[in-house]
Amino acid sequence: MEQNLIYNTDALTGLRLLPDESVDCIVTSPPYWQMRDYGIGSIVWPDGWSGQLGLEPTREEFIAHLCMIFDECRRVLKPSGTLWVNLGDSYSKPYKYNRRQDPKWNENSKNSDCLIDIKVDTARHRIPSKSLCNIPNKFADEMILRGWVLRNEIIWYKPACMPASVRDRFTVDFEKMFFFTKSQRYYFEQQFEPYAASSFDRYKNPVTLNGKSEKYRCISGKPHGRLKINPRGRNMRCVWRIPYEPSHEAHYAMYPSRLVETPIEAGCPEGGLVLDPFMGSGTTAVVARRLGRHYIGFEPNPEYVAICEKRLEQQTLSL
Repeated sequence: MEQNLIYNTDALTGLRLLPDESVDCIVTSPPYWQMRDYGIGSIVWPDGWSGQLGLEPTREEFIAHLCMIFDECRRVLKPSGTLWVNLGDSYSKPYKYNRRQDPKWNENSKNSDCLIDIKVDTARHRIPSKSLCNIPNKFADEMILRGWVLRNEIIWYKPACMPASVRDRFTVDFEKMFFFTKSQRYYFEQQFEPYAASSFDRYKNPVTLNGKSEKYRCISGKPHGRLKINPRGRNMRCVWRIPYEPSHEAHYAMYPSRLVETPIEAGCPEGGLVLDPFMGSGTTAVVARRLGRHYIGFEPNPEYVAICEKRLEQQTLSL
């Protein structure tokens, strides 16, 4: 397949067209379970179920379909490649999408505004209503069992998160991003962040063992004087404070470019190929090209493909 293109197809179909070990880095955010109907029609899955990814009737079926796709990602990823998956959790609303569409529904509405006639079947669904489904962690466990190496669980902290109208729980202001690798040895460019102010105070004075016990002195050895400060900063931590970016595009699940920059800079060599099997609004492609990498992506919604191409064209004009 030709690079630097967004293909109007679903992830599983598109991935099967890629050759083995042809991708350097995968950065993506798949649909969350039972959060949105993207209006792209049904996909027939190898297990016989027909529907959109994310609208499965059970959590287990959703994770199984998600891992089918990432099995293909494992095949196309180079041994030195890295995989970064942003995946949020959802609250249990059994059979939220197995309902009729309200004829009065406005196409600009979000989430469950378009759906009526809820059908609750907790015996099969198994997760009590209002409970967090714990999908990110279940997904990560299944990925490990399928051979992926989980290197980090990253917390995307949202300082200005969407307000919640609930009064019987706390507002969720974070999502998770999982950093997987295919092998124990892989490409990784260390990333740095500024030192905390308290670190400078500790580093500028010699380290002493005043007040420590004799046993502690034996374990720790002698004081070793003033510590050196790396001019590039300290090794980057796992909590990333990244606010949403404003956008006027008709896409409700755009992640910010800063969330994509670090994975690409850390996990893909310059001139390498970045894949996003759930391209959405095209943020991964836009950032990859800006950082000197090639890209390829799959998106089944033609309206979103048009958004991707528009953003890439705007980037070209601004260069």
